[in-house]
Amino acid sequence: MPSRLLWWRLRRSPLRRRSDVIEAWTVLVVGVVLFAGVPAAGIVVGAVAHNDGVATARAERMDRHRAIAVLTANAPPLVPTVDGTAPLHQVAARWTAPDGTRRSGDAQAPAGSRRGEHVNVWLDARGRVTDEPLDAGHVALSVVGASAAAAAGTALTALIVLRAVRAVLDKRRMDAWDDEWQKTGPEWGSRRT
Repeated sequence: MPSRLLWWRLRRSPLRRRSDVIEAWTVLVVGVVLFAGVPAAGIVVGAVAHNDGVATARAERMDRHRAIAVLTANAPPLVPTVDGTAPLHQVAARWTAPDGTRRSGDAQAPAGSRRGEHVNVWLDARGRVTDEPLDAGHVALSVVGASAAAAAGTALTALIVLRAVRAVLDKRRMDAWDDEWQKTGPEWGSRRT
């Protein structure tokens, strides 16, 4: 009996309206999208993000090199933090580029670092300081974020479409009922018992 109630809008019936059939098919399509399309969107977008992330990480590892920089100034003093880590600051430093030339600029150093201390810097092919290349953790984080965003976007879009279709159908049903009442209502009000 419950399955008959679930699909009553698709059965032939003198009470079934065209809007009931449209709504039933819309619910069915949205259900399929939610149970099959949402995971598929997450998997496809995750695979694309993974491939892009791996390619970017590989290119960055080929282009970037680690070097030792010597600080030429003191970093700001260490201020205790809640988590016990030392914040990083941009501090003047000098290093040797991959081509052997001496360079100078700003490098990130922990708070409290003194002039003459060594810090690691990442250099691009031109010898400029750049960010550390992406690692597997950063790639995985971007994959998870992209997958979740795609899945949530697909689900949200499906639910918005369902709500919009129902709102349009409800408006049409109310207009039809109002038209019928305009025809029938005066007859009911004129009879006195």
